[in-house]
Amino acid sequence: MPSSPPALPPQAVRAVLTILSALVVCGAVGGAAPAAAQPLKSVGDERAIGKNRTGEECRLRLLDRRTDPIPFERYGLFCEGWNQPSGEVRRFGVARDAKPEGVLTEGWYSKAYETRVGDCKPVEPTALSVGGASALRECRRLDGGWRVLVVGAVLGRRGYGLETFPTNLPLLEVAVEVLEGKRSIDQPGAPPVSAAIRHAETMVGATGKLIGVQDIGARASLYRLGQLQNWSAHYPESEATFRRLLELEERLLGKDDPASANTFSWLALDVGDQHRFAEADQIFARAEAVLKGPSTLDDNIRYLNHRSLVERQRPDYAKAIAYAEDAVRRSGGGANPDSTRMAWSLLTLSLAQRPASQLDEAQQSAERALAILNRPGTFAEFRLWWAGEAYAQIGTIHRDKKEFAAARASYDKGLERRRLLLGDSVRVADSYLLLGRLGRVEGNLPAALADYRQAATIQVADRPTRERTRPDGVTGYLDTLIDLAAASPAERPALSAEAFAAAQIPRGGETARAITNMAARLDVADPAVRAAAREFQEASRERDRIRQALAVETFREPDKRAAASEEAMKRDLRAAEEKIASLERRLQAELPRYAQITAARPVPVAEVAPLLRPGEAVVLFLPTTDATYVFVVRDGQAHVHRAAMPLRELTRLVRAIRGSLEVADGKLKPFDTADAARLYDQLLAPLGDRLKGATHLVTVPGGPLLSLPLGLLVTRAPAAGADYAQTGWLARDVAISVIPSVSALRSLRQVAGRSAASRPFLGFGDPDFAGAPGATRGLETLGALCRQGEPVDTALVRELPRLRETARELEQIATALGADRASVITGPGASERAVRSANLADYRVLAFATHGLLPGELRCKSEPALALTPPAAPSAADDGLLDASEVAQLKLDADWVLLSACNTASPDGKLGGESLSGLARAFFYAGARSVLASHWAVASRATVALTTGAFDALARDGSLGRAEALRRSALKLAGEKDTGHPFFWAPFVLVGDGGAPPRP
Repeated sequence: MPSSPPALPPQAVRAVLTILSALVVCGAVGGAAPAAAQPLKSVGDERAIGKNRTGEECRLRLLDRRTDPIPFERYGLFCEGWNQPSGEVRRFGVARDAKPEGVLTEGWYSKAYETRVGDCKPVEPTALSVGGASALRECRRLDGGWRVLVVGAVLGRRGYGLETFPTNLPLLEVAVEVLEGKRSIDQPGAPPVSAAIRHAETMVGATGKLIGVQDIGARASLYRLGQLQNWSAHYPESEATFRRLLELEERLLGKDDPASANTFSWLALDVGDQHRFAEADQIFARAEAVLKGPSTLDDNIRYLNHRSLVERQRPDYAKAIAYAEDAVRRSGGGANPDSTRMAWSLLTLSLAQRPASQLDEAQQSAERALAILNRPGTFAEFRLWWAGEAYAQIGTIHRDKKEFAAARASYDKGLERRRLLLGDSVRVADSYLLLGRLGRVEGNLPAALADYRQAATIQVADRPTRERTRPDGVTGYLDTLIDLAAASPAERPALSAEAFAAAQIPRGGETARAITNMAARLDVADPAVRAAAREFQEASRERDRIRQALAVETFREPDKRAAASEEAMKRDLRAAEEKIASLERRLQAELPRYAQITAARPVPVAEVAPLLRPGEAVVLFLPTTDATYVFVVRDGQAHVHRAAMPLRELTRLVRAIRGSLEVADGKLKPFDTADAARLYDQLLAPLGDRLKGATHLVTVPGGPLLSLPLGLLVTRAPAAGADYAQTGWLARDVAISVIPSVSALRSLRQVAGRSAASRPFLGFGDPDFAGAPGATRGLETLGALCRQGEPVDTALVRELPRLRETARELEQIATALGADRASVITGPGASERAVRSANLADYRVLAFATHGLLPGELRCKSEPALALTPPAAPSAADDGLLDASEVAQLKLDADWVLLSACNTASPDGKLGGESLSGLARAFFYAGARSVLASHWAVASRATVALTTGAFDALARDGSLGRAEALRRSALKLAGEKDTGHPFFWAPFVLVGDGGAPPRP
């Protein structure tokens, strides 16, 4: 018998795909979700099983069940933070005289597990909590060499085989108790993703890779998985699944086949849902071109509805309504004008009408759609999904009309349907947010708080929901807590602490993740395991890079696509996914805390307090559309202030202050002390009593505040005509450091520790540039340059202005730190090659005194760079620009990195975004604990005085923190007439741990 079915001719493949498409469009393939009253009965079903030894929540999932040739079941243990199973249980029929030793040494099970493990030690008798006879062997995985335990047990006529890492064996014992009926599986909480999605993932794998399914069946499974992922708002995952489906379709049918129309429409929707509108337009154009050929009515309706949904988000409501109205007209032209496709089109129309202030029309459209969806019929998943959306839409329309009782009834019904289909995922969190907002409008704050807490639980626990949450997604929760605290002083401390945790739910950003990734690598003493953690992180970055490159290539014009390049990228992507899976298994075995360290969950006040040293306070800023929230944590208490400072006004003020720090016609503008004072008065002054006596503020800025050093805020405006020396700068009162998230402080202080490097300092500066001081030609040309991966013209780099002062700057820093002259590398030696060849992990302090270029300056380049001496002949490995991705590949063990360069840490030329996400992020990823970086073009001579003054202060007093040393040096410049303007003394921010060393 052949190992696989014979290949079908293309015509037959296309015919079968067309039939399957008609079925899977509305969820007919794959069956309905298993009933909750029959846990672990259907493949894909899962339940909570408890926490493993490292504190990760784990779930038991049924992966396989069959009866031929013997009764057999396979269960997987999936623990929080991991995509790969953390252990497996196999249950099977055995003979009456079977022994556990025989299970492990003879028969089909021993042959099976020996394909996965080797180097097994002798069988040892043991005992499981369930009783009966059992035995174990200690082995090592063949694909990684890490330790695993294999356990065999015989309980009556049932045999069990357990395979897991040591940290998870107790949970597998619990699983056996559950399967033997000696323990209830009922556990609190609900699955973060529905059984329906888990069922689909069991068939095709969580990353969309095929698992024992032939191509035609795999297409149906991939389609359904991608559809369910989109419905639960897991947009990046859905995009990856549909891209995998498109690859499979192109292999089976060729490029731009009519059968791919649906895939293009789904891809465009996924991309639009992520607000990548230009890319969505390109994909829609591909779909439209395909639909001009032979296509079905459903294909065209899906295209129109998806276009309407994307236009609504853009937002262009007129276009959204036009597309949806066209879909409604076409939906009514078939044999069944009240079909599910009509319900879908009507609800899409309602979603466009409501924000266009057409409330009555929106209500009519949604109610007509709901009437269709609530009729008995096929396609249960489709009806559940859209009925949930319809109830939520009708509830919001009732709320807009102040019909609160009707709104709550609709919201409750929508919540019920969303949870039934999707479990506790993004859509269910959205339902709770709607209910919370309704409670506030009704004036029922306790009810609002209960619903907001439910939403927050999902936002924290469910990874896709957590990554999607933005500051505006927690404002209702924060306002409710603040209002209740004002009404109940006795409960204020607890409610304020809860608000502080809630403010951390929105994503911490790339810099925060870089810090936690670095801390995770440093959490283990074994260099080999550290290397595996690093390799896992880099493999994940490489996978994401390949996905992005493949996406760009896939959607080029047909005559511009490079088939060989596409195929190579597809192979590379599959190899990267396989490597990640293998490395994840190793990390589970040898660094089980990895997922916990990198999860970046909110840190409660009770855990922040022990991290703070005497005189320290954490100050967290959360700018939102309507207000800016400021939190202070000090002496074990949280305090909150809701400032009447909308994001738009905050952005305007920061832009105005930044504008006064520019040089025009060779002269400095007067500093905007009025706006700097207003910012302080609005944001920090109301919490002044809580900050009194603090000596170090550990700040967590957000939004436009990421682009402004807070030390230049004005606490006391100078008298008219007074100079800057009389101004009450915040920096006069307190040292300030910046961290990208509260969890980053925990990572830096609890896990990362201090550098173990043996040498004090290494600096690179004064590269071999030929431009005259102040010349801008090279910078302007590089800023306008558009390059996609190829090396730059080294002549442009060579024309950058010479930075002669930086050589003296580095020499003085070396002297202050007790390093010799050889630790300063300048001129031709300050090259990319020199940086890569140096053993940078040997140095506690690294300095790069050169020009920094940001994405805003390299318009077609997606990452910042440091400019170094260019080579005579450029190559991809050395063109004179050390890109952030190249920095991230360096191996550091540095307490801090100094970037005394022009424009190193500005947010790609704008105030929006993450100001330190460029080179600072890369250096954190490489292993730095703190980064000293500038916010604007730095006056080199002032920089020499500023940086060397900070290092001199540290050399004289080892008890100082880095932030305090920087403050003292800055104030010395601020007190002098020639350098009193903040342009000279305030450009640098210390990102990372700037506190004083812990007392012995």
